[in-house]
Amino acid sequence: MRRAWTLFVIPAVLAAVVVVSGPAFAASPGPTLSVDGGADHHPISPYIYGMNFASAGLAKQLDLPVDRWGGNSTDTYNWKIGSSNTGNDYYFENIPDCFDAPTYTCDDGPKYGYRAFVQKDRSAGAATLMTVPMMGWVAKDGKPNHPFTCGFPRSVFPNQSSFDPYDTNCGNGRQAGGGLVPSNPARDGVQIGPSFDGDWVAKLKSLYGSAATGGVRFYELGNEPALWNSTHRDMHPGPETYDELWQKSRDYGAAVKAADPTAKVLGFSEWGWPNYFCSAADDTSDGCSPDDADRKQHGGAPIVEWFLRKMRDYQQAHGKRLLDYLDLHYYAQGGNTTDVTRSLWDPTYTDPSWIGEKIRLIPRMKQWVAQDYPGTRLSLSEYNLSVGDLSAGDAKKNALIQADVLGIFAREGLDMATRWDMWNDGDLIDDAFRVYRNYNGSHGKFGNTWVRSVSGNQAKLAVYAARRSGDGTYTILVINKTSGDLQSPLNLSGISASGQAQIWRWTGGAINHVGNRSVPAGGFTATYPARSLTLYVIPD
Repeated sequence: MRRAWTLFVIPAVLAAVVVVSGPAFAASPGPTLSVDGGADHHPISPYIYGMNFASAGLAKQLDLPVDRWGGNSTDTYNWKIGSSNTGNDYYFENIPDCFDAPTYTCDDGPKYGYRAFVQKDRSAGAATLMTVPMMGWVAKDGKPNHPFTCGFPRSVFPNQSSFDPYDTNCGNGRQAGGGLVPSNPARDGVQIGPSFDGDWVAKLKSLYGSAATGGVRFYELGNEPALWNSTHRDMHPGPETYDELWQKSRDYGAAVKAADPTAKVLGFSEWGWPNYFCSAADDTSDGCSPDDADRKQHGGAPIVEWFLRKMRDYQQAHGKRLLDYLDLHYYAQGGNTTDVTRSLWDPTYTDPSWIGEKIRLIPRMKQWVAQDYPGTRLSLSEYNLSVGDLSAGDAKKNALIQADVLGIFAREGLDMATRWDMWNDGDLIDDAFRVYRNYNGSHGKFGNTWVRSVSGNQAKLAVYAARRSGDGTYTILVINKTSGDLQSPLNLSGISASGQAQIWRWTGGAINHVGNRSVPAGGFTATYPARSLTLYVIPD
């Protein structure tokens, strides 16, 4: 369980020149940090601080801006009966919403998890990002108890390599001697078309209003299509192609827009490299090139660019925009250091994983949009850059990584991001969000207008700065990613402090108010503890 929120206030006014934690001689020289309050201004989208399936308590504490209903099971979600299929994640079983919620029973009819989800978001003031199924099949039933309906039952295929120990009729779809058993979508699925999603959006609109009047604001078209023939091979055994992706995105997107023209639609939503460039019908075992079969049939264009061009051409032909956000999913694929965040932006950084290329993800996305469909916003509706293992003490490192990620999103101008929680995250991750959304326990926030902030060595000491439009306050976050204390000058320009700056600090426990300090016009030198977050809140 998450520890209680605790604040410790040290009222002392710190020295005007040097802030230290421990003896000054213990700190090593760090890189120079520079913040110019008058340069590089651009709005910071609040939607970059989103999550997937956030708890009600945390959502309220963070004033969570956006919460995503997504993931593999949502691709098979049958909103009419409140049931979904677990897919390859767990024996391809149809499970109703009431089975996942211990306080529910199915005896008096279906329970609708999506409604509880939206209501939770509404109570927290969060916008809902709802994934709508686009694969073409959803769960056909949702029995309240075992035995469940499943894609590969023992009664049909007795010689599978594994069965659910809690429901021994449901197998993993793999033959005991190797290979796959045949799929039949009708065993556990029912076929749907675009009207299924259109009717769901209409239902949501009737319950909560349109997107423009406080209802569900965002809709995502499917989930990771290039993995359908793996994650959901019981219902979609064939690989997704360029043409299938476009045709379904067009038709299901049009159904969403027809039901609620004020809603925003996210699309593509692919799992990662190399399926940003090739379809599932291409052989990507050796990478992806213009000569791969499906890609070659479509002029050799990377699938994401081809997709954007099709959306652009549709708008030009019909006068309607179907796609508001280009959406990707992105996970760290290798490495065990805080350098993993460089793959989001750094054109000189070669990813150390099997990818082995210069990813520069956000600039690459911006380039695609500028070339192929200007005006489209950018989203990462599933991402997680955690590395390592909690048992090896990596929880604190992952919190630093997350804080760095949010700063990069702000600096690079991403429009939306919803983090996916994983087993190796640990509860310290929440503090990375708190330092931006509730550093003082009273909903104090990082600024909403970016200002120029540069580190001489971001791999050691990162700096992110912004200004709050409401009160003109500047907020400057410094992240020490190293295992030792660093003493660095912070050069300031374009900032005139009207009073003393508050200093808030995280070193692995609560975010503490460690004091106040004067802010000389040209800046000051300070010591930043090992693996820490330090936030200056400077009144203007």
